[in-house]
Amino acid sequence: MKRLLLMTRDTLDGFLFRLQQHVALRVAIGILVIVLMSNLVAIVDLFLRPEIPYFDIQHVVVGLVTGAVTTVLFGMLSIYVASMKRAMREIKTLEGLLPICSKCNKIRTPDNRWDVLEKFIQDRTEATFTHSLCPDCARQLYPEMYAGEKPGERG
Repeated sequence: MKRLLLMTRDTLDGFLFRLQQHVALRVAIGILVIVLMSNLVAIVDLFLRPEIPYFDIQHVVVGLVTGAVTTVLFGMLSIYVASMKRAMREIKTLEGLLPICSKCNKIRTPDNRWDVLEKFIQDRTEATFTHSLCPDCARQLYPEMYAGEKPGERG
């Protein structure tokens, strides 16, 4: 059963990925869903109440309202999906455990090389590093600039 569910999920993921690549197919499916939603009441009545004509005024009004609401919801969904895609393109994250040297802070890469932390992160994300000194390191490196100053006096 679990294998069947995984196969179904993989098949659905593959279909959704291919669907994502074809704009015309997405638009066609959207129009098909809107038309189906607009005619849903008339289609149900066609089977449950065959005496009511398909183009009854109530079917037309309900169909127009349902179609308009469905179109607005599809539009909102499309805008949301586009903004999520844009955000996903902009965001790259590091996940999992990172083996890092306790002394020099180099990180072991999957091919067993040891890279400098900045290089490792820049290669895998959109981050850019700038370098400056924190107050503690500045005091250690340039004690003459901080002579006569009490610790914590200058930030």
